[in-house]
Amino acid sequence: MRVGWREYLKQRFRKPSKFFSVGLEIGAQDLHISVLKKRDGTFVWVKHASLLVADWQDQLKKFVSESDLANTPCHVAFSTTKYQLLQIDKPQVEEDELKQALTWAVKEQIPSQEEMVIDYIELPAQTSGTNKIDVVAIPKQEIETLCQGVNGAGLQLTSIGVAELATCDLVDVSEEAVMTLVQQAGFDMCLNIVKNGQLYFSRRLRGYENLSSFNLQEIQMGVSENLSIEIQRSMDYFESQLRQAPVKKILLGVESDVLEEFADLMKQLTFMPVEPFNPQTLSTNGNGFIGRYLPSLGAAMAQAGEASKA
Repeated sequence: MRVGWREYLKQRFRKPSKFFSVGLEIGAQDLHISVLKKRDGTFVWVKHASLLVADWQDQLKKFVSESDLANTPCHVAFSTTKYQLLQIDKPQVEEDELKQALTWAVKEQIPSQEEMVIDYIELPAQTSGTNKIDVVAIPKQEIETLCQGVNGAGLQLTSIGVAELATCDLVDVSEEAVMTLVQQAGFDMCLNIVKNGQLYFSRRLRGYENLSSFNLQEIQMGVSENLSIEIQRSMDYFESQLRQAPVKKILLGVESDVLEEFADLMKQLTFMPVEPFNPQTLSTNGNGFIGRYLPSLGAAMAQAGEASKA
C-alpha cells in the first residue's frame, strides 16, 4: 500500500491532544459523549454531551472541532439496544477456530439477512458441569458506520465494546463482589456483578423503562419491592450456582431526581449497603454523576488500561 505525502505529513505532524480520552456510547436514539483529562494522577470528567443518532456523524465532527478534541484516543461502547447478547455452549474447537464456530452458532440462533460481527466474553465462573460463553452480535454495517463517523470526526478510534463491560471499568478492582444497577430513561435496567475488575454475572431487567419519571412515592408503590426481589434472585444465583462469596455492595446508577432517597429505600429492602453509583476513580469537579453517561464514562476509562500496557 502506498501512502501519499500529504497523508503522511498529516499523520506525522498532527497536534497531540490535551485530553486523556473520549468515551462514546451509541444508543437507539442518542449518542452520549464523556471526555476525561488526567490531572495529578486523577481522572477528571471535564466535558459531556448528548447527540441525536439521526445525524451523529456531523454533530460529532462539530463537537470535536469546537472542543479541540482532535487526535484524542476514543473508546466506544454500544448500548444494550444495539446488539444481541447470547449465552451458548462453548464449541469444542481449537482457540484459533473459535470465532468461526461461534459465527455459525449465532447464525442458527439469529435469523437475519444482515452480516454480523461477533465477539465473546468468557465469564470467570460457571455453573457446575457447564461450559458456557457469552456472545455479542452486532450488524457489520453498524461497525462500519461507527468507524467512518469516529475517524471522520478526527478522533483516534482505539476500541469498540459493549455497555455491560464498559460499566465494569468504573468499579474499583476488589476481591469483594459489587452489584451495579444502571438504567437510562426509556430502556431496560442492566444488572451486573463485578469482582476483581471482571464481569461475573449480567442480566437485563424489564419493566423499569419509566423509572426516571417516578417520584419517591411512586417508587415506593411496588417498584422498589419488585426490584429488591430481582436483586435477591441474582445474588442467590451468584452465591449458590456460581459458588461465589456474597455481594458486599450495590451501586445504583439510574436516571432519577430522588436517587439518594431511592438508594436509602433499597438499603432498607435488601439489608445491604446501597449507594448512588459515583465512580471513585473519577472526579467531577464538584458536580454529580448523571446515570445516562455512565457507559460512556466507562468507555473513556478503558484508556487507562491501554496506557498501562504502553
